[in-house]
Amino acid sequence: MRRLIKIQAPISTDQLTLYKSLKDQNIEVYQLHTNENHISFSIQAKDLKAFRKVRKKLKLSIKLEDELKESTISIYSASVIGVIFFLVIPVIFAQFIWTIHIDSDSPESNILLTEQLKEMGIKERMIASKLPAEQEIRQKILLKHKEYSWVHFSKSGANFTVSPMLAPPQTERVLEDAPAVNLVAKRSGVITDFSLLKGVRAVEKNIAVKKGDVLVNGFVTQGNKRIITSAEGKVYASYWIELSFELPTQVAVINPNAKELIIQKKVDDKQIFWKEIQLPAFIQKYVQAGYVQKNHQITYSLTEESIEHLIRPLLFQKIIKELPTGTQLLEDKVLQVSIQDDKVKGKILLLINENIAIPHVIPQGDGA
Repeated sequence: MRRLIKIQAPISTDQLTLYKSLKDQNIEVYQLHTNENHISFSIQAKDLKAFRKVRKKLKLSIKLEDELKESTISIYSASVIGVIFFLVIPVIFAQFIWTIHIDSDSPESNILLTEQLKEMGIKERMIASKLPAEQEIRQKILLKHKEYSWVHFSKSGANFTVSPMLAPPQTERVLEDAPAVNLVAKRSGVITDFSLLKGVRAVEKNIAVKKGDVLVNGFVTQGNKRIITSAEGKVYASYWIELSFELPTQVAVINPNAKELIIQKKVDDKQIFWKEIQLPAFIQKYVQAGYVQKNHQITYSLTEESIEHLIRPLLFQKIIKELPTGTQLLEDKVLQVSIQDDKVKGKILLLINENIAIPHVIPQGDGA
């Protein structure tokens, strides 16, 4: 498309000389008009430099106007540059992670997780495309922090949020005067870590073991003699399990999304507050105050496309409750999903990490 410049000159201009000069400079003329006061015509923008010579030679008093300005923005104008910056700068900024938030109630956990993320090269003002895969980050965090059962990640714009979920506390059974034991595998898996109080390792990390294999010996060998000491502790291993799931297509989720301040007269049936406000002693006899939690129920319609945002979190919450205490979900793979009879059905493959060590009494005669 030719970009034209409209030129307006007084009617008193020597038109014959003007047109002859334009022809000598090989300047093409478009849309020639005359009226009582002016003559106007257009030339191509590429001829503007040559036209300036004609103007200087004839000492013309003229007015220039870019005809594109009436309908579109010239690619040479400052407006386009402004628009480009307006559109491009947010896109450029969105390519970076500007804020990393650890969603944990423990300040110590926040510091430890922040340092571990830095060791993995995850820090503020990093390029978002260099962010490692979620599975890789999750595995490294869970293998180092046994107190967590799952880690959820969310990225909103330039913000990256890490939300660890605490594993349910394990209850230890105290055995008094118990017989000496080895620790054996309650199931097959690949050894990832040891947390021993007593005993000698019978296997090393990254070794595959089978159900019943001895993991930790409850004795110490000195020359030809073995001294029974018993074994105590945990041995963690990873293994894959395949689970089938079935969920209704309509799922109601209750979210505590607001807190409301209540101030009321003191009554016999004391209001149960989420967080009570301590009032001065002279007022407490008459008034009570505190915050109550307001729950909001949201109903979701599940589809095959909603696996990532809806089905997965629901499954993980359900699976964590059903698996043994201290279990960690390192990785997941959805094998299949289908909708049948108003239910979402499918199979999911999970990489589990848990303590597979169980005590096994050392048979009599094994020690000397």
